[in-house]
Amino acid sequence: MSLINQMLRDLEQRNTPNKTPAPKLELRPAPHTQHQRRWYWLIAFALTLPLHYVWRQTHSTQTEQPAVAAPAMALPAAPVQISAPTPTEPPKVAQPETPSANARGAQPAAIKTEQIIQPSKAVEPEVPPSPANAAPLPPTISPAVKPVKTQTPAEQADALYRRAKASRSPSAIQADLLNALQLNPSHLGARTLFLQILLKVPANPEEIADFVQESLQLFPDNLLFVKTQAHLYVQQKNFVAAINTLEQINPDSVDDTNYLSLLAASYQQQQRFLPAEHIYQRLTQQQPEKAEHWLGLAICQDKLNQTQEAAQAYQQALDKNTLNADVVNYIKQRLSALN
Repeated sequence: MSLINQMLRDLEQRNTPNKTPAPKLELRPAPHTQHQRRWYWLIAFALTLPLHYVWRQTHSTQTEQPAVAAPAMALPAAPVQISAPTPTEPPKVAQPETPSANARGAQPAAIKTEQIIQPSKAVEPEVPPSPANAAPLPPTISPAVKPVKTQTPAEQADALYRRAKASRSPSAIQADLLNALQLNPSHLGARTLFLQILLKVPANPEEIADFVQESLQLFPDNLLFVKTQAHLYVQQKNFVAAINTLEQINPDSVDDTNYLSLLAASYQQQQRFLPAEHIYQRLTQQQPEKAEHWLGLAICQDKLNQTQEAAQAYQQALDKNTLNADVVNYIKQRLSALN
């Protein structure tokens, strides 16, 4: 404001050139006209405008530049990502603040206005934890895979045999048994079941004979195969072969009535009455209700001249009432002859 006062005093001196200085200085405002006062105010206003502009620019520059440069700034732990401003967020410009007392007398420096772009906070997407940082998963224990065991031919034959036993179709049973015997010819169960089926259904006698002969070569002491072969020989009236087949087994160790009947009848046909009598004695004890056993015993005793024993045996056979008329007539004739 001292500059403004000086200018005002200069103007006053110009307007009063002829005024003589008084020996005693007094500060009295000279009378001014209304027109002059208006000009004073206009000049003062014009002078204050550039000062105000300089003050604003000086304050703006001082607020932008730091007063003292820092000797060293610690680097941030991680670089700050500055993303470009979005259209909806215009750049922010630093606003001037009220200057401090020290800033008023400072000389204006180079004025440089720049836009300070505030970096927008980047929204980082959620990143799933990496396998290295993630908690270790518990080890998955896969079930032990058992190696598939390849079945041997014997095992396959046994499986076919079990399936045949559970089946109810005769054709399916025969097919499974034949396949089982092809895989394992020594499968006794399959051979036994197949022979039983052949004996129940109409079959070629030669086929049965071949199968039985093959079975006897594998199992010479099997009772079923021995009886079947002997029966086939008896049907052919080949009693010698029947006896030879039956004697492959010790008769004293067998209690099977079919086996003993075949052997006793074969002995009788070969006129071997003594061993036949011995076997018929066993049969009448095992099956006393069978008239055929008593008749066989009576014939053997009659041939051995055991008259009393033969008559008793004939009478036992007659009392069963199961024999046909021709056999009954024969028994009556022999009873009359023995008595």
